[in-house]
Amino acid sequence: YYDFIKLADDMLLIVAADVSGKGVPAALIMAEVRASTHLLASMQIDLEDFAQRLNSLVHQSTDKKGFVTFYAAEVNTTRRLLTYVNAGHPPPLICLEGKVRSLAKGTLPLGVSASLPQLTKHSEEFPPGSVFVSYTDGLPEQTNSQGEQFGEERLREYVRTKVHFDAQSFTRKLLEEIKNFAGGKDLNDDVSLAFVRCLANSST
Repeated sequence: YYDFIKLADDMLLIVAADVSGKGVPAALIMAEVRASTHLLASMQIDLEDFAQRLNSLVHQSTDKKGFVTFYAAEVNTTRRLLTYVNAGHPPPLICLEGKVRSLAKGTLPLGVSASLPQLTKHSEEFPPGSVFVSYTDGLPEQTNSQGEQFGEERLREYVRTKVHFDAQSFTRKLLEEIKNFAGGKDLNDDVSLAFVRCLANSST
């Protein structure tokens, strides 16, 4: 699950989640996560409180064996600031002035514990030209015919060299590269991507 939710003219909420397991049970959990995310977003609460409340809902709704990796990031285009929390999701990447780095890993996935230990909200400058890229673990863990994983280093290099692409071209070309790396075979796992660029003349 991924989503872009406009909170205000200058505020965008980006969320992503990946549920463990397959089939109908996993789909029902993710449907609840989506519905709860939209409800909590409408309340305009702090991101730490947002994640803790969502964790409580998932914890009460699962058999404690299932879990959901999750992150939420707010982009404030007036302050040029990115604020985020991460609950067990692969750390998104941020690219600024040609340099790519991972954001903080965060705490446990949703549903593992009744509360999220050491949950911390982080902030990063997000000036014009900055790019934010998130992904699910199916992307770096995709293997080729030799069993080698695509890995985070290849992903970082792709982001660094293709950061000038528009969002549609960036995601399409990356998925093509993943499929080529896999040698034409089916992907091992589902893959989702989110690409956000701060534009100099944009208020959203």
